[in-house]
Amino acid sequence: MVTRTVIMLIHPILATAFVFWLLRQYGWRKRGMKLRGDERKQALARHQRHGEWLLWSGICLALIAFLARAISGMLVDNDWTSDLLPQNIHGFSGPIGLILLWLVVRHGRKTAEMKENNESFSIERTKHGRASDMMMALVMIHAFLGLIYTFQVI
Repeated sequence: MVTRTVIMLIHPILATAFVFWLLRQYGWRKRGMKLRGDERKQALARHQRHGEWLLWSGICLALIAFLARAISGMLVDNDWTSDLLPQNIHGFSGPIGLILLWLVVRHGRKTAEMKENNESFSIERTKHGRASDMMMALVMIHAFLGLIYTFQVI
């Protein structure tokens, strides 16, 4: 089934670009320490904007994965629900990763808000960093399992 294979490969191809974007975003801590003044403010604004975009991109990427599974179910079993539920750790870890991504963005928003209001934000910034650490660990596991799963699809 060439059509099914092509449809099932859309998610991993887009996910590869998404992971590289996440890695660039994750590198902010290291890059941000080297910047000062207006350059840092601009880079921080870009980091915040990209964080929001990443959340929406992650949601879209998950929807694409579910849509691909639904189409696969239609092509193979003539039932869009037959292939929809996660059947492996990769499938279960995706929604968990999305929840972690949402938490990262939420803590990032709160950090920015507290900083803007001249409140102490170090604890919230630490939560933002820790959540991003957990999310990146899960992303790497999810991506590796996805790579293995992609070979099964092909």
